[in-house]
Amino acid sequence: MIRIGIAKEYKVPFDSRSPITPKQAKKLNELNDFSVSVEKSNIRCFSDQEFLDEKVKVQNDLSHCNLIIGIKEIPVEKLLEKKTYLIFSHTIKKQKHNKNLLKEIIKKKIKLIDYECLNNNNKRIIAFGKYAGIAGAYNTLMGYGLKYKLFQLKRLKEFKDTKDLYVQNQNLNLRYPIKILITGKGRVSKGCEELLRSFKIKKIKVNEFLKKKFKYPTYTIADASDYYKSKKSKPFNKKEFYDNPKKYKSTFKKFIDKTDILINGTYWNPNSPRLFEESEINKNFGIKIIGDISCDINGSIPCTKKASTIDEPFFDYCVRTKKVKKGFIDKQNITIMSIDNLASELPRDASNYFGNKLINEVLPLFKKDEEKILYNATIAENGRLKKKYKYLEDFII
Repeated sequence: MIRIGIAKEYKVPFDSRSPITPKQAKKLNELNDFSVSVEKSNIRCFSDQEFLDEKVKVQNDLSHCNLIIGIKEIPVEKLLEKKTYLIFSHTIKKQKHNKNLLKEIIKKKIKLIDYECLNNNNKRIIAFGKYAGIAGAYNTLMGYGLKYKLFQLKRLKEFKDTKDLYVQNQNLNLRYPIKILITGKGRVSKGCEELLRSFKIKKIKVNEFLKKKFKYPTYTIADASDYYKSKKSKPFNKKEFYDNPKKYKSTFKKFIDKTDILINGTYWNPNSPRLFEESEINKNFGIKIIGDISCDINGSIPCTKKASTIDEPFFDYCVRTKKVKKGFIDKQNITIMSIDNLASELPRDASNYFGNKLINEVLPLFKKDEEKILYNATIAENGRLKKKYKYLEDFII
């Protein structure tokens, strides 16, 4: 039997999501293969009592568990030796703030499996992308309304759930001729699109977005082939682009003076060209609101200099000084929303969605011997980096 422990989330700002819900934990406990315990938490979107009501054990100590599941990174002092952890470790891009985390994982001979690396046929198996997209698109629209004093949307925390949110949106009538560009065609993009549809914003094709003006709000979704091209002028090849992004260059410039709101939802490879360079940002830069859902600091959006927070969702990037400023102090600045835990704005819906994926598509993998998907998502084991992640060796010296 696999003894699962649901870890408390410790990272500040606090994340109230849970990898599984109380009802999902009960479902697992009714199977012969799993036993679930939950670490006590006063910040989780589901109370300890809700788990107890489903006959799920709630306790301070998870040392009896062999698989510990969380959302965000675990504090180094809380890591238990020789356990298996399934989390978003945020280490595979050599994120500096998690260097010590990875070092401690290796020191304690922990088996680290990262959700972000769970892939089947080059597609992510599990993620919060849909709800990050919904929350990110909503907050970005909110930012536009605040910046130009056109409309004022309620904060997401004021809604019970997504259904409640969409009731509000359907009753609002946004008639402003805003043009919204969404990058990427994955789960994040689908979440963004669902949110914009709830406002009855019209979808248009990329070529219409670039060539036409409209008297009502519109959006389009652009894929990598729409803003990257081969340096050798060859036709865009998706596999080649993802395998060798350095062979491509950005053509995003054509969108800059046609876009009011940019919502960035693409996965960024550090070897990929940025959408635009910081040197291109000047007083004629047309995009004044950016929702950077991907939130790669100094990544595909070079003016994303930091992650914003749920309490303070927006900051300004001063076009003149290239410095971060307080949000909404100058209309000439670019206002950025870069919350890095967006799905926790809709924590109960997001947790339910994620938990279903976890139960149906991930946990069954643990019952198979030599499971390739898990093997490829294992960053470290028995005090060593796995072969696929040896490139991190210089990161943890």
